[in-house]
Amino acid sequence: MIKKIFLLVFVFGLLLISDILLFDYLGLDFINTRNLFWIHFFLLSLTLLFFLMYNFLQKRKTKSPFTYLSLSFIKMIFSLFFLYPVISTNSASAVYYIFHFFIFYFIYLFIEIFFLIKDSR
Repeated sequence: MIKKIFLLVFVFGLLLISDILLFDYLGLDFINTRNLFWIHFFLLSLTLLFFLMYNFLQKRKTKSPFTYLSLSFIKMIFSLFFLYPVISTNSASAVYYIFHFFIFYFIYLFIEIFFLIKDSR
């Protein structure tokens, strides 16, 4: 579990640095660096909480596929709460912010699935 957390934090750092460098290189200014950091930090914390809860439920012998589905649903609800202030502003940059958020949401989701498949073998 500790190895998985270190690997996830390493991937977080790589994604954050590449995202910031890409925004600087392309000269995009609709999302500032602080918001980029908060998006990645939020997604990292959701992913870590997901793994902690998933491991806790697996130790309790809960082998149902609904465990993964219910935890993913909870992640989606938290993501909507995170995005609500941006959605409520109705600004032009809000659409880019939301697209950017969900692109990285799916990247972190792919990483979760990869780790879960790797652990199941």
